[in-house]
Amino acid sequence: MKDNSELIKEPFEVQKTKKCLVVLDDVWETDVWDGLRPAFPNRKMGSKVLLTTRNKEIALHIDTDTRCYFYEQRHLNEDESWELLQKKALPVINIAVENEYASGSESEDAKSSNGSFLSCLSVDDEDEFLRNLGTPRSEDSIQDKRADKHELGKEMVKQCGGLPIAITVLGGILMTKSTLEEWEAVHQSFNSHLRERGIGENGRVYELLALSYHDLPYQMKQCFWHLGNFPKYYNIPTRKLYQLWAAEGFISPNSHSNGEEKSIMEIAERLLCELEQRCMVQVRVEESTGRIKSCQLHDFVREICILKWDQENFLKRIHLSNESELNRSSSSSSEATSSSYSATHTLDPVDSYAEVNLTSERESLEHVRSALFFSRLKQRENFQATLKYLCDGLKLLRVLDLERFEFGEELCEAIGNLLHLRYLGLKGSRFNKLPSSIGNLKFLQTLDLRTAFDSYLIIPDVLWKLNQLKHLYLPPSQSSTNKLKLSTLKNLEILKNFDLRVSDFRDISEINKLRKLALIFCLEMENLKAINKYLRTNFNLLTDSSFRIHYNFKSAKELALLDLIVGCIHLRKLDLVGQIEKLPDHIRFSHRLTKLTLRNSALKEDPMTILEKLPNLHFLSLRKNAVIGNRVRCSAQGFARLRSIEFQGLMSLEEWIIEEGSMRNNR
Repeated sequence: MKDNSELIKEPFEVQKTKKCLVVLDDVWETDVWDGLRPAFPNRKMGSKVLLTTRNKEIALHIDTDTRCYFYEQRHLNEDESWELLQKKALPVINIAVENEYASGSESEDAKSSNGSFLSCLSVDDEDEFLRNLGTPRSEDSIQDKRADKHELGKEMVKQCGGLPIAITVLGGILMTKSTLEEWEAVHQSFNSHLRERGIGENGRVYELLALSYHDLPYQMKQCFWHLGNFPKYYNIPTRKLYQLWAAEGFISPNSHSNGEEKSIMEIAERLLCELEQRCMVQVRVEESTGRIKSCQLHDFVREICILKWDQENFLKRIHLSNESELNRSSSSSSEATSSSYSATHTLDPVDSYAEVNLTSERESLEHVRSALFFSRLKQRENFQATLKYLCDGLKLLRVLDLERFEFGEELCEAIGNLLHLRYLGLKGSRFNKLPSSIGNLKFLQTLDLRTAFDSYLIIPDVLWKLNQLKHLYLPPSQSSTNKLKLSTLKNLEILKNFDLRVSDFRDISEINKLRKLALIFCLEMENLKAINKYLRTNFNLLTDSSFRIHYNFKSAKELALLDLIVGCIHLRKLDLVGQIEKLPDHIRFSHRLTKLTLRNSALKEDPMTILEKLPNLHFLSLRKNAVIGNRVRCSAQGFARLRSIEFQGLMSLEEWIIEEGSMRNNR
């Protein structure tokens, strides 16, 4: 919301009173530094600026502007380059029976989805594996082939010029190749690309990335193209990404499986892992689960991705900063849609500071399949009219993602016109009532209604009509004109914020594919017992659950029930709101519990003596008089895996003692 002069003034004022280390990562243009230079006081203030760039000219330009220390990272030498390539390309070798080494019968439990025999083994085990297969090749032949492969690898790695990113990308390509012939093909392609387009530093990286891209199966190319939908430097939440891939039709249940039914999320995660192995995407892994939490495209890779959009006519990006930009962008989109009706075209307004008139562009945008909105604003006024246009004019939409927008009192009724919609995302948006026309969206797979926390959403009882729904995210604060019936949603795999004050708990027992469940409940004792019984009898199906419980656990019976609830084997997140006479012993808690919040617990005894022994606790929040004692102690060796601890509204707390060795994962 601020202009550049205001933004520059703020860090300047901070550095006048504090010594700061400011990191400017990956600066591409000298103009960027020239624009930011006024934000930094003179050297006498004591702050330091660390700037990274791939362009040496930028570093030299800054050196003339202000005295600095110039550090140029050296390239890897030949031995270091080969060592890096081996780490990436050779730790695991895929050996198929149909390749040159193997013969013999197939093993039933080692058949891949296409019927070939596939094993993954370390390099040290390869020779033994080949002998067990009954290969007619001699020992010398095996060693010769390996030597040839190593020779090829060393020759290719020389052409990477000692650039770690180029070597890593090359390793990502080679790790998917098992035979000498496949390595030779990569070598030939690499040489051909370099001869045609030169071997400058950036050229090597670009050509290797292009080679890695061309090596992708078509399904993975589609998934890769889609990553370019997201803004530069955007951390893409992987769960949302998987759902978008499914809505676009890039993946479907059971693809690439061994006859065993797999969820869309599992299939998509496998595809993303393979893209990461090929160095096409950077990922961030959630420590508590070991799963990929988010991902991002490297700058080089993003440029390749955008280049392929144009070549494949996959996507047109329309920025709605102002009406004139819209007109220019829409014109190019019109040309694309007239030539290819099956292409995916994305409308993604990034910076819209005022309402934009889209109605005049209806003809040019009528074939848009996906509309992804990335608002940089926390709120957006008067977006209702634009949404109505999208609903009335873009009837072929499969994906509509609108995060953090203001819609007024009620989402427009026209949302029910989008009969082809597979994905509807309204996370963080503000409106108070969902229209009943939402029940028209028969093909919807993902519905995200996680509206702003201070927005109390009224939901009509029509969600039961959406029988294709796989992922349902209900709002954190909700009500309904009637009890929400969800028992017909037989395909649900994810159900979040299922509030038992609004819905009937018995509906869950009718959904036999549910894998992730988040419950909100505030019930009587008997209902809590019924919930606990269901959770314990269905623990094999559920892989992840989280509870927010509003209840006062005071009596012996209530505390015994709390013991059972916190011990649910699949429980990962727990939010307890209400008085707790005494916490259960640490051995009662699920060993999978990673996040715990206590609110209004009024605990008289120090809870740390119990909580610090939970083996996988990563996040702990004590809020609103969770503790009414005046002192808590974190003992040595306690909280072995804790990464974040939050105290808020602990009015009685006077002293917090942390012994040496406590919370060692937080250092």
